[in-house]
Amino acid sequence: MVPMKYSQKFTLNPAFESEKFDNEILLYAVAGSSGVYLNETAHVVWQMCGEEKSIEEIITFLEGAYPLQKGVIRRDVVAAVEALLETGALISGND
Repeated sequence: MVPMKYSQKFTLNPAFESEKFDNEILLYAVAGSSGVYLNETAHVVWQMCGEEKSIEEIITFLEGAYPLQKGVIRRDVVAAVEALLETGALISGND
């Protein structure tokens, strides 16, 4: 996989939707039968990618919201983006 740039933005794949059930989030392909469980961080990343935020903007937002987790947020955001790209839920945009 090509290393991501923090300025990179992504687009939501319109074939996927997310549903929240109590404290669980499921991302699924509308036309298919595949689904992916998202944790809270991955769900926020998914939503913010839909708002055309770059990786760096997402990291900055989460570090401000959760300063005690600042040491792991960058890694978690990159991992979430990579996983969402792998499932096809995100489409790589211009960087």
